[in-house]
Amino acid sequence: MQLAKELFQLQELELDLESHLMQASKLRAILQDDSALKQAENVLAEAAALLKEQQAALRELESQSADLDAKINEVKKNLYSGRINNPKELSNLSREQESLEAKRTQVDDQALEGMDRLEELQTNCNQIMENLVAVRALWQQSQTQNTQALELTLSEIEKLKNELHEFLTRFDQSDLALFQTLRKSKGRAVSKVEQGNCRGCGLKLTAAWIQRARAGTLVQCSGCQRILYLD
Repeated sequence: MQLAKELFQLQELELDLESHLMQASKLRAILQDDSALKQAENVLAEAAALLKEQQAALRELESQSADLDAKINEVKKNLYSGRINNPKELSNLSREQESLEAKRTQVDDQALEGMDRLEELQTNCNQIMENLVAVRALWQQSQTQNTQALELTLSEIEKLKNELHEFLTRFDQSDLALFQTLRKSKGRAVSKVEQGNCRGCGLKLTAAWIQRARAGTLVQCSGCQRILYLD
């Protein structure tokens, strides 16, 4: 039973090491995953691009309004200078003034709508920025915690590897070969006996098999071939 017990302890040690290795792998994957942060940054970049586009459109409208103002002033100057006496020319200038003023009104209305839109985009951009700040803070906190967890896990892995290396020296090569073969094929090489049953496959063991296991003989379950271990 002593050999079966030690092989069971070896199995538990290996399973513990495998668990820690898997945990380390998961932590590395989490540390490398910045998708949530990137997504928040992309959303902000898109919002900032829309804001910049609207600002450019508003500047263009303001420029158009200024150009129209200049043209209107020039027409008014000619219209009211007293230099032009021809009724047809005066009528044409008056119609041109009306047309230019109508265009300016249209442009100014578009500019007012553009200013409202700009305010909406600026508010949205500010909210997205606040969200990014929160996401980045959570990500940095997570990075710190997971980095510490990884360091502890790696430290435990080294400890388990050293224990395993020392533990392996206790066994004959033939016993180790059997153990490793079963580990590869079954996942678990050693199965506990609980209430007369093999825990690995559930087979009801005969009293003779249980007695042999208690006597210290290395006994394998006739159902799953795992090494039987009694507490």
